[in-house]
Amino acid sequence: MSEIRERVQPRMTRRVSARQAGQAAIALTVALLGFLLAVQLRAQEGLADRLAIEREEDLGQLLGQLTSRSDQLLADIVDLQARLGQTTDSAEQAEALIAGARQELSALQVLLGIVPVQGSGIVMTVEDPFVAVGPDVLLDAVQELRDAGAEAIEISGIRIVSRTAFAGVEGALRVGDRDLRPPYIVKAIGSSTTLAEAMRIPGGVVDAIAAQEGAKVRIEERSSVSISSVSSPPTFSYAQPRPRR
Repeated sequence: MSEIRERVQPRMTRRVSARQAGQAAIALTVALLGFLLAVQLRAQEGLADRLAIEREEDLGQLLGQLTSRSDQLLADIVDLQARLGQTTDSAEQAEALIAGARQELSALQVLLGIVPVQGSGIVMTVEDPFVAVGPDVLLDAVQELRDAGAEAIEISGIRIVSRTAFAGVEGALRVGDRDLRPPYIVKAIGSSTTLAEAMRIPGGVVDAIAAQEGAKVRIEERSSVSISSVSSPPTFSYAQPRPRR
C-alpha cells in the first residue's frame, strides 16, 4: 500500500504544479489586458479634455484650414493628371505625325521611282522579230497599266516615271534616254489579276501587239515581281521654289 502511494504522489504533485502555472499565466494575461484598457481610456479622456478646452472658433479655424488644404491637394492632383494627359496626347500625336510623314515619304519615293520595289504584279514579254512594234504601243501599255492601278513600272530595265518619254520608230525605240531592242520586257507591280485583264481588254494592248507582223505577247501573273531599276532625280534649270507669303 505504501508503495502505491509513493508512485502516485509524484504524479499528483506534477499535476498540481501544472495547474498552478496555468492559473498564473491566465491571471497575468488578464492583468495585462486590464492595464492596456486603462491606458487607452486615459488617452481618450485626455484627447476629449483637450478638445473640450479648445475654443469653438479655434476648432472651426483648424477645420477650415484642413478643408482648404484638402481642396488644394485635390486641385493639384487634377492639374497633374491633366498635364500628364496632355503630355501623353502630344507624344501620341507626334508619333502619328512621324508615322504619317514616313508613309508619305515612302509613297513619294516609289512614285518618283528612286527606290527599288517588290510586290505582286505581272511580267509581260513582247516578242517582235520583225521590229514592227512602235513606241505608241508601249506608251499605251504604260497608260493602261497606270489606269489599272500599277504602282511601279519597268520596261527592259528602265524605270518608268511621269517624265519618261517614248520616242523613235519601229525597230529603234527610245524610252527615256536609252535605245531599246526586242524582246521588250514590261514589269508592273499591283494587283496581278487587274493588271493582266487591263492588257487583255478587247482592242487593247494585246490585240495591238498581235496585229503587228510576227509580234507575240506573253503575260505572267506573279505573286512577287522585283523592280530594281531606279530613276535619277531631275535637274531643274529654270524652275525655282516660290517663297511663301
